[in-house]
Amino acid sequence: MKEIDSITGNVPSGGSSTDRGQAYTLEGIISAIVVLTALLYALQAVTITPTTGGTVDQGVRTEIKQQAEDILTVSGSNDTGHLSELARNWSQRRQTFYGAVNPRIGYGTEQLPGPLGTMLNETFDERDRMYNVEMRYLPKNQSDGIQRTVIASRGTPADSAVVASYRITLYDNMTLTSPTAGSAELWQYDTYPTRNPVDGKSGYYPVPNAVPGPVYNIVEIRVIVW
Repeated sequence: MKEIDSITGNVPSGGSSTDRGQAYTLEGIISAIVVLTALLYALQAVTITPTTGGTVDQGVRTEIKQQAEDILTVSGSNDTGHLSELARNWSQRRQTFYGAVNPRIGYGTEQLPGPLGTMLNETFDERDRMYNVEMRYLPKNQSDGIQRTVIASRGTPADSAVVASYRITLYDNMTLTSPTAGSAELWQYDTYPTRNPVDGKSGYYPVPNAVPGPVYNIVEIRVIVW
C-alpha cells in the first residue's frame, strides 16, 4: 500500500482505487470528529448560558434550584443551626444585619457570614450567577400580610430566576446572635425603629412576636438566583 501524502492527504499517482478510498474515508472521519466536537461545544454553551432572549434552559433552572435548596437544607438542618443564627444576626444600632452594608441592600455583593455565605459563593459567585437573599415572616397583625427584610440584594432578578426557600422557627427565649447584642430574649424587642428603645423593650428587631405560646415567629429564608 502506498502512503498518503502528509500535507495534502492525497495518494501519490499510480495508487490503487482502494488506497484512494481509504484516504477519503480517513478524511471523512476526521471531518466528522471536528463537526461533532463543535456541536457538543455549542450544546454545552446553550445549556449553561442565557439565550439571546434572556431566558435560561429549563434543565439548567432545575439544577440551579436544586443547588440552592441543598445549600439552604445544609445551612438550616435544625433550628439552632446557621440559618436561625443568620436571622438573628441583627445590629440594633444600624437597623440591619451585623456587618451588612445598609438596610436597603443588606450585605449587597459582600459575602454573607458563615456556611451559607461560603456555599453561595462557591456555587454561584464563582460561576457568575447573581442572587438575592431575604427573609419573610408572619406579621404581628395577620391582616398586614407577610413581611420581608432584605439580607442581601444584588439586583433585580431576571424573568428566568428561580427561588428556593427554607423555613425556620424562632422561639421566645432565643436571643440575637450579633456581637453587639445583649442577653434580652426575642419577646422583649420592639418592631418599631422610631420607638427604640421604649419602656419594657430592649431595642429594635423587625421580626415580631406573631405566634402565641413559646413560638416567636416562623421565618422563611429565600434565595433568588438568576
